[in-house]
Amino acid sequence: MSVFQDIRSISPDLSTPDLLRFLIKERFPGETLVTASLKAPSVAVLKLVADIDPATPVVFCVRGFQFPESIDYRKRIVDLLGLENVSQCNGGEVDVLPGDHDHYERMWIESRDGLGRSFEIVHLNQTLAPYSCWISAVYHVPRPANVKNRVDVESRLIRVNPLVRWSKDDVRAFLREQKLPFHPRVAQRKPAPPSENQPSAPSYHY
Repeated sequence: MSVFQDIRSISPDLSTPDLLRFLIKERFPGETLVTASLKAPSVAVLKLVADIDPATPVVFCVRGFQFPESIDYRKRIVDLLGLENVSQCNGGEVDVLPGDHDHYERMWIESRDGLGRSFEIVHLNQTLAPYSCWISAVYHVPRPANVKNRVDVESRLIRVNPLVRWSKDDVRAFLREQKLPFHPRVAQRKPAPPSENQPSAPSYHY
């Protein structure tokens, strides 16, 4: 049985914290990386990871201008969770490593003037090169409703979406239970102005 098949076979019986603990501490110690944003599901994953091992490498995916509220919020979350190994990636790693293929996160990026947003790709090829397990927790783009598996294989990597089983209400309740703040712009969110290529939609600001 391959590593992927082995993990896939046991993962349905594990809770989300137990799955993450198995991956980080037992199956891929020192070989697991988390990609994150500042959205509520991402913060939930970071809390779960920090409770297991706050030294787990976390890479915040960043494209374009960073709003001051987002910079301050990220620092607050990192401090509250005690994360010890935090960096960021701006997505310029387009060169695919030999024998691998392109690994990336997808993000909505709001313009500095707040008058629109763009869909961006954050390439992570060099960032992920030293790792075998990728906990993918940016959550800017919802996965299709028919995707039920938390563990997938992506070329040489095990790619994990820990919150496949969680609803938006589950995420909100978890953050409130853990007394973790939401991004300061969440309560002020307003629809972004529609454009020819992008219909009106909530503004992310982060």
